[in-house]
Amino acid sequence: MMDKTQEIAELESILHNYTVFFLVIDVLFFVLLFCAVIFLIKFIKDKKNLHASNEYISYTIRGQEEERSRIARELHDTVAQDLRYCKSLSEKKNASELMPQISSILGATIQQVRAMSYNLAPPDITQNDLAANLMSLCAESAEKSGIEFRFTLIDGTDTSFLTADEGLNLYRIVQEALTNILKHAEASEATVMLRNESGNEEKGLYIFITDDGKGFEPKKNILFATGQKHFGLSGMERRAALIGAKISISSAIGDGTQINIMKKNDTIHKVRGGVNVHILCYRRPHPYKLGNKAASYGAKWF
Repeated sequence: MMDKTQEIAELESILHNYTVFFLVIDVLFFVLLFCAVIFLIKFIKDKKNLHASNEYISYTIRGQEEERSRIARELHDTVAQDLRYCKSLSEKKNASELMPQISSILGATIQQVRAMSYNLAPPDITQNDLAANLMSLCAESAEKSGIEFRFTLIDGTDTSFLTADEGLNLYRIVQEALTNILKHAEASEATVMLRNESGNEEKGLYIFITDDGKGFEPKKNILFATGQKHFGLSGMERRAALIGAKISISSAIGDGTQINIMKKNDTIHKVRGGVNVHILCYRRPHPYKLGNKAASYGAKWF
């Protein structure tokens, strides 16, 4: 009877050991399978990001080459031609009589070179005054088109906590947004608004860009999407990520586009007093057309 009991105990022990062994094997298998799935997802994601990055780099390089070609054409068609003409005038026998004409042509050429230089790198953006730089950008955008641009600044808005690099990247993001409005939106009005936090919002700088253009479907124009026409949005997203800013884009067909940018302020600053709104309009004044959008940002048109 004792031998039989021992046999049963031994069999139960062996069965228990086998059960534990297979349970451990099963757990290890599922852990390895889980790790493999995570690794595969990460690999696919990294590969997709690398592909998007390579396409973005290619797009950037292509854009640089196109810009070089454009500058070369402008130099050849304007500056070079004018200088060549001045040279031919100066070699004539009555060159002294042609000096006023030569001087006039050279003056115009200097203005052309200055304009080209300004377009490449506006000197204002080297100054750490984002509000003033964006105000100038709105005025310049209005001059290039028939679109009315409004620049709205809440009184006491603090941008002093921004570093030079952060200010430059925010400027470039807004510049790209306005370029998209000029090229694609078919808008009649657009606004750029700056303010700091309101109520329980996170401390920082808030920039709102709106237009009353044709809009688009965000789901079909995802940030980082492949395709050349979407890289403007991708560049804005990348610049925002570079400085730790948040950006969101909302749009609908026939209802314009809204771009919201938020740069957190980690420094301690004083609480501002009463709120006044300063609005500068460029082009035709229609003070109430974008009133609803402005109100959603905590401001109103006057």
